[in-house]
Amino acid sequence: MIVDDLKRFNSDDWRTSPAYAQAMAHMQAAEWSQALTALRALQADYPQAQGVQSLIAEVELRLATDKHIKTRGRRLPAINRRVLFVVVLIGLIVALGWLASSLYRSVILPSLAQNQVKQGQDALAAQAEKAMAAKDYAAAIEFYDQLTSQNPTHPALADDPAAKARQEIALDELYRQAQAEIAAGQSADAQLTLIKLQTMRANYRDVSALLRVIERQQQLTALARRTADAKAAGDWEEVISRLEEMRAVLPREERAQVEADLFEAYMAYGAELVKRTQGGSGELTRAVEMYNKALTLRPGAAEATTQRNRARQYLTGVNSYTTGNWNAAIAQLEPLYTEQPDYLGGQAAQLLYNAYVHTGDVLLEAGEVNRAWERYAHAGQIQGIDTSTARALAADLSLKLTPTATTTPTPTQKPTLAPTGVPTATPTPGYAPLSRYRGKIVYWSTRNDRPTPTPIPGTPIPDQHRGGAASLWIMDPDGKNAFRIWQQDKAQEEYQKLQEAERRSPDGQSFLFVTTPRNEKHTQIYIAYPDGTEFKVTEWNGLQYDPVWSPKGDYIALVSNETGNDEIFLVLRNGEHPKRLTKNDWEWDKHPSWSPDGGRLVFWSNRVTGWSQIWLMNDDGSYQTNLSNNDFEEYDPIWIK
Repeated sequence: MIVDDLKRFNSDDWRTSPAYAQAMAHMQAAEWSQALTALRALQADYPQAQGVQSLIAEVELRLATDKHIKTRGRRLPAINRRVLFVVVLIGLIVALGWLASSLYRSVILPSLAQNQVKQGQDALAAQAEKAMAAKDYAAAIEFYDQLTSQNPTHPALADDPAAKARQEIALDELYRQAQAEIAAGQSADAQLTLIKLQTMRANYRDVSALLRVIERQQQLTALARRTADAKAAGDWEEVISRLEEMRAVLPREERAQVEADLFEAYMAYGAELVKRTQGGSGELTRAVEMYNKALTLRPGAAEATTQRNRARQYLTGVNSYTTGNWNAAIAQLEPLYTEQPDYLGGQAAQLLYNAYVHTGDVLLEAGEVNRAWERYAHAGQIQGIDTSTARALAADLSLKLTPTATTTPTPTQKPTLAPTGVPTATPTPGYAPLSRYRGKIVYWSTRNDRPTPTPIPGTPIPDQHRGGAASLWIMDPDGKNAFRIWQQDKAQEEYQKLQEAERRSPDGQSFLFVTTPRNEKHTQIYIAYPDGTEFKVTEWNGLQYDPVWSPKGDYIALVSNETGNDEIFLVLRNGEHPKRLTKNDWEWDKHPSWSPDGGRLVFWSNRVTGWSQIWLMNDDGSYQTNLSNNDFEEYDPIWIK
């Protein structure tokens, strides 16, 4: 009993029980009822064994399953395990074969067909791209259309390449049309076609270059037309301007004809400037510029070199002449006169003549009578101008140089002085007209010919300057080389004529005058015309007077005290755009006179010292300079023209 009790409580020994072995044998033989009986007997011995309970539950489930199967049909006879395994294996193989066949038919074959279709589509896309690269746009469109019909969603069709190919064809057709229009000379039509092309695609082929060529050709055509019109009108300045534009537009290798025309224009305009110059340096300087430009096109061209050198000689001579360097002026103008006696219509001869006479005057004042006579004689030999004064002076001196009468030198002979005695006293020279001093300034001065006494240290110098009688003097435009004119009575007669000429217009047709209009209290400036009509230039407050014409006739210089004191003004001949040139607090600025080139004005003023002095300024009022700079009263200047 004690052993049996231990078995009941020792649940781990139930697997060693004979009942367990018996139950397991029945289970292996699928004898589920017998196995259940044995397990229940085992449970009686080991009531606490959980494993026994699990086996009982399993067997009961088997019994229930068998019972259910038996109710559905007769139980199949038992089959040998090996046969069953073979049958199952064969069935499995057949099933796998069927499954593989089904998979091949339903998956692999369609996939292979789809892949083949995709490869064909990719080949079409590649062919289309290759045709596009080769610019065979018609073939590309055919390939893209085939691809679209097969697969509209193919990636190669994402950006609608067929439309791009059609656009390329349209662009190419327009480009060919433009080329045909250019070849046919239809530049305007070609330009429109190319602009349309450029609008469709900004950088298509060489459209921009072709447009530039057409625009350049149109520009050249317009310039050529304007050049022809200017040439027909004799406007060489316009011709040069247009030809220079054409030269800048053309490539270097295409400039030959334009440069030939430009050389001709430079030469023609240079000759025109030389022809129309009135002795001033402005137009002649431009002529030199034209000849220099001609020589840049044809270096060493004989005619251009000759004309340029003559103009340069003249300008250099003029510069020496205007600065009072008479000998240098002679050295520079003599070769020019020898080469072309009538250069500038005799102006070179006139300057040479004046320079010879001036040096004669200087030598005569220095007491060198022989050399003075030689200079007058040279002046008398110059052809093409009036040399009567020089010949008269030479004749007068020749009588004083020799006891016997000598003949006046002939124009073709250079006189040779005989070694006769030199007079002990300097003879008084004959009168030279003021016109001989063209370019200089004539004015009134209270100075005399006597030298100023040397001051004694510590003692004041008496003021002798203001009280003297005024006489006419001449100075250079820079205030140098001032001298008193001989025979004041004749000089004063000429001075009055110069004053009248100052008021006459350059064409000699109109005259400036000053009058007080009826019912007014202020004097005004008027222009009197040849037909008897008058024009009122000013209508200002205060007094207006001293009007003078500019050399070009466009401006009038005058004096007005509208501002409270006498100042110099400029105004257009029609009375418009007045401009004040001088400005003082109380001083006077009076009697303006224009330089021959119209760029400066000489006048007198009592500013600074309170003494009347000759002043110079530009025509815009700048660079106002005292030319007198002395202790004398000097006033009413006229620039001799």
